[in-house]
Amino acid sequence: MVESIVGKKLNKGEWAEFYVMLKLLGEGKLYTADKTLKKKFDSYLDILKIIRQEYDTQVLEYIVDEDAECVTVKLQNADTVLAYIPMPEFVKQANHLFNGIKRAKGMSVPAPSSVCEFAKVIYVGKPKAPAVKALKKQFGGKNDIFIEVRDGQTSIVSVMGFSIKSKFCQNPTLFNAGSSSQFLYKISGCDDAIMQEFNAISDGDGRGWRLCKKYISDHNLTLSYCKTQNPIYDENLCLVRESMSKIIAWCVKDRLIDSTEDNKVKETVERMIAANPLSMSNPAVYYEKAVKDFLMAGFTGMTAACKWDGKEQVNGGYIVVMDDGDVICYHSNDRETFRDYLYRNTYFEYVSAEKYNWSRIIKIDGEYYLPLNISVRFSTHTR
Repeated sequence: MVESIVGKKLNKGEWAEFYVMLKLLGEGKLYTADKTLKKKFDSYLDILKIIRQEYDTQVLEYIVDEDAECVTVKLQNADTVLAYIPMPEFVKQANHLFNGIKRAKGMSVPAPSSVCEFAKVIYVGKPKAPAVKALKKQFGGKNDIFIEVRDGQTSIVSVMGFSIKSKFCQNPTLFNAGSSSQFLYKISGCDDAIMQEFNAISDGDGRGWRLCKKYISDHNLTLSYCKTQNPIYDENLCLVRESMSKIIAWCVKDRLIDSTEDNKVKETVERMIAANPLSMSNPAVYYEKAVKDFLMAGFTGMTAACKWDGKEQVNGGYIVVMDDGDVICYHSNDRETFRDYLYRNTYFEYVSAEKYNWSRIIKIDGEYYLPLNISVRFSTHTR
């Protein structure tokens, strides 16, 4: 019995995963993007099948036959056919879902009724694509959809796992902040009275970080990076490269203390290149590559809280739903293009001091320290 999705509410980013499934099965192709997120009409992947695990013990396959313009729904490793659905019907329902979700107000919204009925016909009761256990074990946990594809240029057939992001809702984060992602800075020029005054600062609505930043400047307090608060995060960063914690800590301090300029990742790195805090002989190459490595690690599986093995957990690439409903991707053959896209289209984001427990001076063994924290989020405008 297929679980009904009537009345089920998901956030718009979660609905985007179901939308991508419908869109790809209806169109039969996934086009790749250039470095500015524009569709490349001469570069695409043919969609052969989408693989989903709706049930604990059974995997479903949605097999595309472009010649017959039909999608076959069947159980994996079985001859049982559950449904034959014309491809245009998938396109129609994808459009209904996109328009309905985009118009809906609020963060958590239901799908249009016609989409809910169609979901039952195609045996979908869990619109946020459940991980296929066997593939999750093989590829890791950052994949939102598993697709068997044929490269339009090489004709190579492979199963790929993709992460899905959407531009028709709030810009997604690339690297999430948490209590475990704090960086600790030693403060020179501090005493107990300053600590108490600083920790009491508020703008009436919250912490008031601009007032905190002004206080640091007015009292000639200087901050020097000490360590990451969480040893697991430090170990994860070391897997990217040995100096990674120092590089990201420099970016965090630049974002929250030193700079009044652009907080985009690319511009931040350009300031770091000029400052050359690690005295590298090739700063322009070194810092850009290091930060691209960090962004890629964050995209493919690294977090601050969980011990990471250094393996990338997205083997296929990145699918993005554009604000007009188009679906395009970067895949493994476009690795450098994708790294450049991340570098040019993310920024260091201020995060809630209260929620993530940072911004107040702490005293340890007679010394004063300030924890700082940020996330990395995708920018609104692509460049």
